[in-house]
Amino acid sequence: MSRIIPKYYNYPMIGRTRNDADIALANSDPLLIRRGLIEGASIVHKFGRNPDVPNGSWEGVLQAAAQFPWLTAASAVRVKSGGNAADDGTASPQGAGALTVTIQGVDATGAEITETVTTAGAAASAPTTQLFLRVYRAWVASAGAYTGNNTDDIVIETTGGTALIQITAGEGQTQFCGYTIPLGKTGYLASAMVQADAAKAADFRLFTRADCTTVTAPFQAKRLKYFWDGVLGQAEVRPFTPILTLPALTDIWIEARGGGAGTECTADMEILIFDV
Repeated sequence: MSRIIPKYYNYPMIGRTRNDADIALANSDPLLIRRGLIEGASIVHKFGRNPDVPNGSWEGVLQAAAQFPWLTAASAVRVKSGGNAADDGTASPQGAGALTVTIQGVDATGAEITETVTTAGAAASAPTTQLFLRVYRAWVASAGAYTGNNTDDIVIETTGGTALIQITAGEGQTQFCGYTIPLGKTGYLASAMVQADAAKAADFRLFTRADCTTVTAPFQAKRLKYFWDGVLGQAEVRPFTPILTLPALTDIWIEARGGGAGTECTADMEILIFDV
C-alpha cells in the first residue's frame, strides 16, 4: 500500500490532529510523489503527437500508426528493419546514432516489464526475450555521440510485423498518448491537455477500456470519458481532484479528428499511480 515515509511526514496541521483525511490528502500531493517521499506512488506523464490527423477521421495521438495497436496476444518485439546505418550498436566501430533502445509496457498478466535491445542499423534488432501485450513507451538508452540520439525513425514492432510505437528521428523518445495501468496498481487521471494546429480546429476524445488481459470475446467495451469539441489551440482539464479512477489493467488513450487536411495535434495526460 502507498504511504508517506514517516520521517518525511510534515503535512501542516492547523489547530487539529491528523486523521485519515489528512493522510489521504498528503498522500496525493504530486510534489511529494515526484520527490519520492511517498512509498508505492509515482507519476506517469504520457504525451503524444500526430502531425497529420486527416479531415473528418479519427486517429490516435501517436506516430507509428493511425490508431493505437492494442494487441490480443503477447509478443516479442524488436526494432524494425529499414533504419539508418548510424543507428547501430552491433557494428565495430559502433554508429554515431542510437546504440540501444529501452522498451516499456506490460506482459500477458498485465505486469509492467522493461527490456533494452541493441540496434542493428538498417537491419532489424534481435527480438526481446520478454513478451509484450502492450508497449507504451520507448527511448534511446545509449548513443554513439555525446549529444546524439536516433539518426532515423525507430519503429518498435512485433516479430509478426505489427508496428507498435515510434521514436521519430532526432527525438530519442516516443510520443504516444496512451497507457495501461499495470497489475498491482491503481491510477488516477490528474489532468489532460489537448492541442491542435492554430489554423485548423480539431475534435478530441479520451477513452478507457478495462481488463486488457481479457483477449477473447466477450471483451470489455471501450468507454468515452471526455470529449473536446472544435479545439483551436489548447484546451486543458486540471481539476482539484482527479478526473478518473483507473483500476489495474485499464487502457487509457486520446485520439483526434482533424478539421482540415493534415491537422497537427498533440495531447498530454498526467496519471497518479499507487500500489494497490
